Amino acid sequence: MSFKLPTKEDKHDYVHDQFERIAKGYDLSNDVISVGMHRAWKLRAINELMGLGLKKVGTSEDSANRTNEKYLDICCGTGDLALAIAKQAAAGTKITGLDFSQNMLDLAGERQKRLARRKDKIKTVQMEWICGDAQQLPFEDNTFNGAIISFGLRNLTDLQKGLDEMTRVVKPGGRVVNLDLGHSTVPLFAPIFDAYFSNVVPVIGGILQNDRQAYKYLPESGRTYPRPEAISEMFKKAGLINVRHIPQALGTVALHVGIKR
Repeated sequence: MSFKLPTKEDKHDYVHDQFERIAKGYDLSNDVISVGMHRAWKLRAINELMGLGLKKVGTSEDSANRTNEKYLDICCGTGDLALAIAKQAAAGTKITGLDFSQNMLDLAGERQKRLARRKDKIKTVQMEWICGDAQQLPFEDNTFNGAIISFGLRNLTDLQKGLDEMTRVVKPGGRVVNLDLGHSTVPLFAPIFDAYFSNVVPVIGGILQNDRQAYKYLPESGRTYPRPEAISEMFKKAGLINVRHIPQALGTVALHVGIKR
């Protein structure tokens, strides 16, 4: 039987149940599926979130100018991106991770405790994990210096509403960043990637997570996810300016950045 994506009405509960199931082996699966490259993509996204472009995050001269900043990681999962921000942020920075899967958040909290025992740096950063809805963020307007979502936007029931909410809670001049699947147009590579994503990824999910169903959803959700130019337009509709699309991995991953007016 061919795989069918959930309807819009069923999507929230379907995706929630899926991430609750695969939380424990989620990080290992990401490493295997992306051959570890997702770490580099996320570091580039963090640089864009903090307005550093390709410069190194956390240099002494940069950190000296960053005091009491607040960043929001939406659909934070097991916290890898939020913790990567924490390791490089200036002292006094507050980082909030939000996800609708409590199992994911529990793992994020455990990772934070392990990291705090090994590294002094993270002890100077405040972190909190909140179970909540990305489409109804429980924060006041103009709260954060920047907000980021990584491989989570396509899982929302209403993508535009998610971007609108991210923009709402960011301060004027702050950045909204989205890292998600793209659409490669590189000849020969695009069909190879599509074959890998459609056929190999579910096998990996079956082996590592004993859950082929969840990893069939991944490639299928990518096919219905808007193309990068459409995401750029959604950024603009949310009220963001200076919107940029930065292709990664030959276009198979799309990084979008916008600034709040």
